[in-house]
Amino acid sequence: MPVFLDLDNTLVDRDAAFSQWADVAVASWGGEASDAEWLIRADAHGYTPRAELAAMILERLKPDTSDLDVLVAQLLYEHVDFIECYPGVLAQLDGLAAIGERLVIVTNGDSQQQRMKLRRTALAEIVTGSVISGELGFKKPDARIFAAAREVAQADGIAWMVGDHAEADIAGGRAAGLATAWVAHGRLWSEPWAPTLMCDGTAEVLALINSSVRSAR
Repeated sequence: MPVFLDLDNTLVDRDAAFSQWADVAVASWGGEASDAEWLIRADAHGYTPRAELAAMILERLKPDTSDLDVLVAQLLYEHVDFIECYPGVLAQLDGLAAIGERLVIVTNGDSQQQRMKLRRTALAEIVTGSVISGELGFKKPDARIFAAAREVAQADGIAWMVGDHAEADIAGGRAAGLATAWVAHGRLWSEPWAPTLMCDGTAEVLALINSSVRSAR
């Protein structure tokens, strides 16, 4: 049974990494703690377009560089130095891989940035493969990205989609016929329908999938 896995804020704590980077970057630009807090809010968990966020930074903080492209590159890549997997995630993935489960990263984002994260965290050494929207021209919740993940997994039938985003990961996975597992991070589910399973943390979700797969053997 293949397991498709979102990357940012599911396997890796992207928001914590960006927050750490923001503190360092804002200090280097001569800003204050309130400016770092503003930047973290303006980032909107990575959903604010990078060029738009870079323009906002130039207007508010006036960093040494006035080159928009340079600042966009900083926003895309420098926080990767702070990226780490959530506790327990690698152990659970190792357990699934050890029993032959095909693990496929299904992530929206810039190709270079996402592959840097996979290398830094050693996820690239564990998973079967990855499907990245920046390499395909379409993104979750588009059904084509889940079809591409099936091609990488080389498996039909039941598959899991694990993620933290209700629309992109869970609604998208459900529409594609996948079993879905939502990582809540302290939030309440607000839709009239429910995912197949939900837990507060990623390691908990993966442990349940691990147990289910093993008991079915």
